Amino acid sequence: MDNNEESKQGERIAKAILVAMAVIVVAAALLSIYANWQNAHRNRIESTTVTRFTPTPTPRPSATR
Repeated sequence: MDNNEESKQGERIAKAILVAMAVIVVAAALLSIYANWQNAHRNRIESTTVTRFTPTPTPRPSATR
């Protein structure tokens, strides 16, 4: 009977390991899909606007003695 119980426990452990590996593979696949989507849409997500302006000098306060 001990052999049968150990076999069932081993099957449970093996099934848990397979489920954990499947979760990791699915998470990695979703992460790579998201990264590729973000890379493809980078121009819409990140935009930088550069404007040129000339600063006007501020008058210095006159020193009083």
